[in-house]
Amino acid sequence: MWTCKNLWKKLAPLARSSSTLCRQNARGVLFNNERRLPLVPQAHMSSGTPGGGGDNNLYYLLVGATCVGGGFYAYRTIKGDKERYQERINEIASRPNKVVPEQPITEAPGEQAAETPQAAEPATVAPAEVPAPTPVEFPSHAPYLLIGGGTASFAAARSIRARDPGARVLIITDEPDLPYMRPPLSKELWFSDDPSVVDTLRFKQWNGKERSIYFQPPSFYVSPQDLEKVENGGVAVLTGKKVVHMDVRGNKVTLSDDTEISYDKCLIATGGIPRNLQVIERAGEEVTKRTTLFRKVEDFKALDKVSRDTKSITIIGGGFLGSELACALGRRSADSDLEVIQMFPEKGNMGKVLPEYLSNWTTAKVKSEGVAVITEALVKAVSFKDGKVEIKLKDGRVVKTDHIVAAVGLEPSVELAKSAGLEVDSDFGGFRVNAELQARSNIWVAGDAACFYDIRLGRRRVEHHDHAVVSGRLAGENMTGANKPYWHQSMFWSDLGPDVGYEAIGIVDSSLPTVGVFAKATAKDTPKAATEKSGTGIRSESETEGTANSPVASSTPEPPPVPEQKDNYGKGVIFYLRDKVVVGIILWNVFNRMPVARKIIKDGEEHADLNEVAKLFNIHDD
Repeated sequence: MWTCKNLWKKLAPLARSSSTLCRQNARGVLFNNERRLPLVPQAHMSSGTPGGGGDNNLYYLLVGATCVGGGFYAYRTIKGDKERYQERINEIASRPNKVVPEQPITEAPGEQAAETPQAAEPATVAPAEVPAPTPVEFPSHAPYLLIGGGTASFAAARSIRARDPGARVLIITDEPDLPYMRPPLSKELWFSDDPSVVDTLRFKQWNGKERSIYFQPPSFYVSPQDLEKVENGGVAVLTGKKVVHMDVRGNKVTLSDDTEISYDKCLIATGGIPRNLQVIERAGEEVTKRTTLFRKVEDFKALDKVSRDTKSITIIGGGFLGSELACALGRRSADSDLEVIQMFPEKGNMGKVLPEYLSNWTTAKVKSEGVAVITEALVKAVSFKDGKVEIKLKDGRVVKTDHIVAAVGLEPSVELAKSAGLEVDSDFGGFRVNAELQARSNIWVAGDAACFYDIRLGRRRVEHHDHAVVSGRLAGENMTGANKPYWHQSMFWSDLGPDVGYEAIGIVDSSLPTVGVFAKATAKDTPKAATEKSGTGIRSESETEGTANSPVASSTPEPPPVPEQKDNYGKGVIFYLRDKVVVGIILWNVFNRMPVARKIIKDGEEHADLNEVAKLFNIHDD
């Protein structure tokens, strides 16, 4: 026992001093692994008797070995960590689209030593990696931004480029097609003998000439991604994209995919959406699947297929579109077993536009095309029973059919009004604009969606091809600084096949007083003959720019012309009056006289004898 106790008294001071010295030396090695170990005075090494050199020598040997081993370990660890760190930085810098941090994150040597390269790489790459940029499909800014890809937008783009040859114009449309004309969809395309017309969308006009419904081929347009780079500007069309929000203060729009595009000047030409009957909307999915709302190319293709695959089609609506489709499908039914029915609430076809006597005559004409016409038909309910669509009328009549075409008007597309803070007219619908078609300082509206102020006829909204051309052209001019008011009256036309057609201008409303002057028609008084003479199937193209001298009535009124045989309305002129002033004119099978009609309305004068005014249209010439 004594021996062990005596030995502990000698070794305890050595152990305490050794522990202290190792801690000091270890810290010194970590900061400077090349610094020499300090010699500790012998008196501090032991608490034993002075001169005990054997114990100190043993102690120095143990401490020296420990320090050398610790220093070597620390040196190797730090050097290895530096090499691994540098290798990792070099590897990260060599990767594409990687961000190398300017200041590395310092980690404890022990943690770095414990990591393997496989474990370290994901932790470093995840926060540093930047996704590769997606290809730019369209510019983020357009000096001229046109919302809508219809006739009004195309007319505006052409007008802008005419006045500003270097202009960069971007058209955004939610349709998959380039700008095209809609009238042939309910007219000439149905009379084509080419079985591939549904695919090519090329048709023969009444004059036999062939053309496409598209205003220009794809080569005419600049690709959206190149719009900002082309030297002389151009027109680009962004298809399949819908503008869902307008920031008028920030001069930018947001698309349905959250993409933003800024602009300097903007045109809203969103057109309209075909209306539907509420009884059809409530009828259920089976009825909805068998109903066509006719407006776009896809609607034409779908209805063409339906007309070949079904036995019965019922058209609800007696206006321009409904009557044109009824005649077109009726003509097709002559070569098939297709039953075509047209029903409407009016007493006669196009009863809201034509005077009653002419509406009745037109109804008879539609019937002669093989169409079963049901007048004064108010739809009460629609259902699907036994594989047929059943239409119940309020008077108890029931019509069973395979398919419905709802042609009951157009609802102007004004969804952007709320986000843009634009006014919608409560009477006519559409964006309310001034005579210059301006809604705000740098926003214009044209086409079906515009409720504009006509300096001659007051506030109006018009849904026709030529109005889209006229208003689009005017808006484009004003976007380039023209500041012109709307005064050039647009016209519209409707053809009940190649033999009967009419053109109209101004306010044509059957509730207004009318005066009609008719004459016997000849072989040249048909839509077909008119297109042969003008060389175009879109008659407004040959008549929009025409001018005429002011009509002057004869000082000596002649007796009125001898009335034609009853119900024989071969050709003539119908004047619509408001406060004894002509505000609308229909040219019935009279063509290429629209400049005269336009001049009469522009002058806004009272005429003592409208028979004399009718002579200006040469209706009595053979």
